Formats: sequence, structure tokens, C-alpha cells
Amino acid sequence: MLQFRVSNDKQHVQFDHSDGPIEFGRRRGGSLPRFVLEDKYVSRNHLRIEELPRGRVRIDNLSTRTPVKLTPSHSVAPGGSLETELPLSLTIATTRLCIEAVHDEPFESEGLLTVTASGHGLRRESPPSLRDLGDAPEAQALTHWLEMVIELQRAPDGSEEFYTQTARALVDLVGLDQGLVLLRHDSGWDMAAWHGTTADGARFSRTLVNHVVGERRTVYQDPRVLPFQTETLVQTDAVVASPIFGPDAVVAGVLYGLRQGGPGRCIRPLEAQVVQLLAAAAGAHLARTIATRTRTQFEQFFSVELARELERNPNLLEGRHQEVTILASDLRDFTSLSEQLGGPVISRLARDLMDRLSEQIAQHGGVIVDYAGDGILAMWNAPIPREDHAASACQAALAMRAELPGLNARWQAVVRAPLDLGIGLNTGPAFVGNTGSRHRFKYGPIGHTVNLASRVQAMTKKLGVPVLLTPSVRDQLPRSLATQRVARVSLPGIADAVALYDLAASSVPQASSDDLHAME
Repeated sequence: MLQFRVSNDKQHVQFDHSDGPIEFGRRRGGSLPRFVLEDKYVSRNHLRIEELPRGRVRIDNLSTRTPVKLTPSHSVAPGGSLETELPLSLTIATTRLCIEAVHDEPFESEGLLTVTASGHGLRRESPPSLRDLGDAPEAQALTHWLEMVIELQRAPDGSEEFYTQTARALVDLVGLDQGLVLLRHDSGWDMAAWHGTTADGARFSRTLVNHVVGERRTVYQDPRVLPFQTETLVQTDAVVASPIFGPDAVVAGVLYGLRQGGPGRCIRPLEAQVVQLLAAAAGAHLARTIATRTRTQFEQFFSVELARELERNPNLLEGRHQEVTILASDLRDFTSLSEQLGGPVISRLARDLMDRLSEQIAQHGGVIVDYAGDGILAMWNAPIPREDHAASACQAALAMRAELPGLNARWQAVVRAPLDLGIGLNTGPAFVGNTGSRHRFKYGPIGHTVNLASRVQAMTKKLGVPVLLTPSVRDQLPRSLATQRVARVSLPGIADAVALYDLAASSVPQASSDDLHAME
């Protein structure tokens, strides 16, 4: 039996399926069972999943145009197929689909006990009572446990001290000899925190930790009877390990405890349940930290409304090829102004300028890609598509130019000469995604389209035209935005000559395409 969890803007559904293949798509129909996805970017017939023996599934991409993404660098091409192991998380357009096998009986191996948590895609079971779990604690001890968990939950988002406190709780609260917080990364495990009463230092079994990740359950027992070899545990150690679930129910870490001693020093069921409770607190903290960090990063580049949309659906930020309209702006004579005014004054001027120009870009649906001293690079049609992206970018350019009279009035006494702004626009394909590093997020486009927009902006000064755009922009504009051909020029680093058009602020009807070609 397979268990599916579907998540998008309109659906958050979990269901089981056991009767052969199942299909996913935007429309009903077909001879196989089908789950209809409320996602306008999904194809009518998009995906077929079939369970195979030994915990594997077959993925068939039924779409003729949209890939099924497994990781940012791995996908199933349109019309392609793939056999892979479970559990599995994949993305169809803006929908996240998590799949895992559900067994008729909970996992148990000789000598290895499990504690099953509801949620996170696991089967829901009746919660055990304290009597079922072992000796019930006194009321004072139970109150202390709950107080410590609540105190951990109050830790500020992103606090490194949180993991230290969690590791200490395994020792002080549960009575273990060592407590570790392990976080996953691409190449293995990072020890986020350790606390212990022994002098031999931190150690953990990677075999056991990987087993917990695979089973997605808390395990506890004396390792002398574990059904697999544990390379770093001595014969008298008793262990407990509980998964820390991150976003999309992915196991992002493990809370790991170790107790040394003889047979009477084993892990009791109630103690394992408390460790699981602490792991749940760690997962909640991790989710809040990621959400806070993501929101902060989004709001550096996007409007508040767009930042909220991206926070609800971060998959929109996954790298992809996309047609975009690029705007590049430049303040005239910024270098000489810097020499004339000095650092503090030019900084205030640049800040005032960027605030007002950025506000116009945001109001017209654009995304700030980068600031470069006196310049702005902005983008339309990503991460959220919009049909009028070229027109919106042009309207933003006109609105940015309209800010100049007010800026000149405020800064006339200081600058003396009027401020002027050159803007270049270009539409075309680009690869859009995180162009920064894992240490610093930077969302934006890469490719020829961006380079051409920058070169067009540089020509505004040479040609004496405040706003220039390429034919790819002009061809998408409504008649209400008037353009006029200025010249056909060769640009540095661009192989072919490019026709450039002036964007006028008037509402004069645009000439027909035939007229413009005749003018050329």
C-alpha cells in the first residue's frame, strides 16, 4: 500500500492507495484511479505512479511539456519513466507530492522497539497511556518535563542555544549519559550540539541513525540485541534515537541519546516517548527558523504580498528556464557626484533614489534582482508568471522617470545639476533561480537576456534617450504604450546588431507592425 500527501495552494490531502497504478492530473478521466490536482500549471494528464516490489515505485511522466522534479538537479522528462526507492518526494508544477510505503503491521525487529508518532505521513494509531509506556512518573516530575519542553519552544527562531538546551535535556530530563542533536546535510551528519556526563566524548552509530531515517520512527533498545552491526557502540550501551522532521515531513535530523551501564540501565518506553517529544519540539523550532529565514530573504527582494505567496509555496523559487523582462537602470554621472558630495551625502542620495525607484518597481509587479551603487536590476514574470510582464516593466520605467522631478526638487541645493536616469529593457529566455551561494541567497536570472538589457541601458546615454527597449519588448506592448524606432546599433559583447526603440510617456497610439518595419 502507498500513502500519498498532496500539498499545494488549494489542497493539503493525505490518502492511501493499494489497487494498482494511480494517475494525477488537472482533469478527470481515464481508465485508472485518478487524483485531480487543483493546480493550473499541472497538465491534464501528468503523472502515473505504480507500486513495485521491495519498496520501489515506477514514475511515468504523462505530460508532453512539464518535467517531474525529484531534486533541483534531477527530474523525469516529459514522456519519461523512472523506477526508484521509497520514501519519495517530488514536485509537479507547484504541487508537492510525498509518497511512502505503508505496511500492514508496524515495523519491529528482534531486540529493536519502536515508538510510532502520528502525523508526518505515518499511520495514525491511538496514543499510548503512561501505564502502557511503563512506570508513570510522579506529578512533580511530569510537570517538570512539560515545563522544560515549553521552555525549549520559547527559544528564539534560529537560536543556536536551542540545540544545546535540547541535548542537555536528554541528560538532565531523561537521565541519559549523552545527548546529541544531529542534523542532515548532503554528505552526512553535522553534530549541532552535544551534552554528556562521561569523559569519553561524543559518539553515535551512523548505522542506527540511518536506520531511523529509513524507518522514520523512534527506536530504542540495548544494542547487544540489535539486528545489525553498530560500529561505534560498546556492548553495554543502551540507545534511543528519534527523527526530527523538517518541512514537507523530510527527516532533517535525529535526536540521539546514549546510556552506559549494565542490563538494568536499558531505555524504558516512557523515556523513549519523552525523547520523541523533544524531537518534535526540535522539528517545530527548525520549521520556524526556516520560515523566518525564508521570509526575511523574500522580503529583501519582493513585495510583501509576493513574499507571503513565496513563503506559502517556496517551490516557486526552484531554478528553471523562463521568459522574463529585464529592466536595468543607471544614475547619470554617479562617479563625479560621489567625488563632489563625499561618502555620507552620496549615500543618503543613493538611498533616497533607490527607495523611490524600488517602490515603483514593486508597485508594478517587479522583483528587485540586485543593486549596484547607482543602478538597479529588476525582473518581471518570475517567480510568479504574469502575461503583461513586458508592459508592466515599461510602465515601471515610466513611473521611475516620473520620480525625478521630486528628487531634483529635494536635492537641488546639494547636487545643483539635475539628476538623470537611463533605463534599458529587454525580454527573452533566462535561467532563473538562486544565483548566490548556500551562505547567501540571491534570486535572479542568468543569461544573454540579462546582458543585453545592461548593454541597452548603456546606450541610453550615448543616444540621449532616457528609456530604450529591444524589439522583443516592443512586440508585447499594448497600443497604449507608444514606441519609436531610434537606431540599429552594435553592442559590446553582442554578436548581431540590435534595433532600439524609445518608450514615450504619451498615450499616442502605437504604430502598426507593418508601419514600423517600413520605417526600418
